[in-house]
Amino acid sequence: MIKLILKTLRIKHYIKNIIVFIPLIFSMSYKNQTSIYNSFLIFVAFCFVSSAVYIMNDLIDLENDKLHPIKSQRPIANGKILKNIAFIILASLFLTGCLISLKLNSLSFYMVIAYFILNIFYSFWLKNIILIDVSCIAFGFILRILGGCFAINVIPSSLVILLTFFMSMFFTFSKRKLEYKLVDNKDTCRKSIKEYTEPLLNQYVSINAILSIAFYFTYMLDSHTIQRVGTDFLYITAIPFTLIIFRLLQKIFTCENNDDPAEIIYQD
Repeated sequence: MIKLILKTLRIKHYIKNIIVFIPLIFSMSYKNQTSIYNSFLIFVAFCFVSSAVYIMNDLIDLENDKLHPIKSQRPIANGKILKNIAFIILASLFLTGCLISLKLNSLSFYMVIAYFILNIFYSFWLKNIILIDVSCIAFGFILRILGGCFAINVIPSSLVILLTFFMSMFFTFSKRKLEYKLVDNKDTCRKSIKEYTEPLLNQYVSINAILSIAFYFTYMLDSHTIQRVGTDFLYITAIPFTLIIFRLLQKIFTCENNDDPAEIIYQD
């Protein structure tokens, strides 16, 4: 039972919440033990709440997931975890995440609450609207970034927020591309995916990859960033960043049996 619960929590997806540490690193606050501790707390809070969101999505999409070649193997979809048990786990995770964020400060708490509310609207309505669906996920990452900033009392950077937005759009369109490619019968997939085409998704993935690289370059060459970090050589990090994006593109465009970019990263 524990293994089934852990699988339902989607612990591998906690890698997405690592984004809360970006303000800690870019603001040079990692030299402060309190900031490290607070960043870890907001990371844990988002992990709990994001797992609650995954369970909520599994409950809402239960009937569609039963028809999906991969999602049908999830514990809630295949009936190994009952719906009432799943709801109890959901509520426990959500409350725990809220209490952890509230321990930090009210702004961090508001970001966690806003993230959950955004996902409620996404799960019930917005995920079926083309482009709005991926934008909601991108805003979810921005809320994580803001939560990471507020946890350590750092002013959010506009360039980091834009970089976060386009990076998350890149990953989300990559997921849509993989889903579109994997599902043979488009009538069984979510409504918004039916309105995409594979060439269109290819364009969206490529455009957002380019924008991500561009905003990373811009941030590393920004005078405020150089002054805060104290070096003119940050631009060198754009080389490995670009190579990572290229590697992700290569994996995404050649993948045949997976619909999850996070899983592809773990396997690579």
